[in-house]
Amino acid sequence: MEKKVKAVTILLRATKSLERVLKDDIEGYGLNTTEFGVLEFLYHKGPQPMNNLCNKLLMANSSMTYVVDNLIKRNFVNKYIDDADKRSNFVELTSEGEEFIKKIFPTHEERINEVFSLLNDNELDNLLESLKKVGYYAESLIYKKR
Repeated sequence: MEKKVKAVTILLRATKSLERVLKDDIEGYGLNTTEFGVLEFLYHKGPQPMNNLCNKLLMANSSMTYVVDNLIKRNFVNKYIDDADKRSNFVELTSEGEEFIKKIFPTHEERINEVFSLLNDNELDNLLESLKKVGYYAESLIYKKR
């Protein structure tokens, strides 16, 4: 098997295993991965237009509305209309949502650190650089087709 084909197989298998570890961790907090993604994004970036959440988490607006509505029911987020653009909905963490994500994020981050603990700094830097190169180039191939 050619090395590049083998690299794809290894990358996809590693991704699947990593996704499972993270999903199990997130579900332990009573959230699904999308709900966690919304809370984490708002925690690190502050209030966001709904469109930014859709783009960041690669979801259709209708699906994101469902996720945000579920987080509203749990009192983790608020949704409000932008005064400057009445067509735009913003989403922000409530104080309860902020306390919740502030409490669970360090444990989640520890889990990520555990997964990558077998790599030294140089190996991790090389992995990051290699994945960026492949990802950006693959994305450019998508846009060439359009």
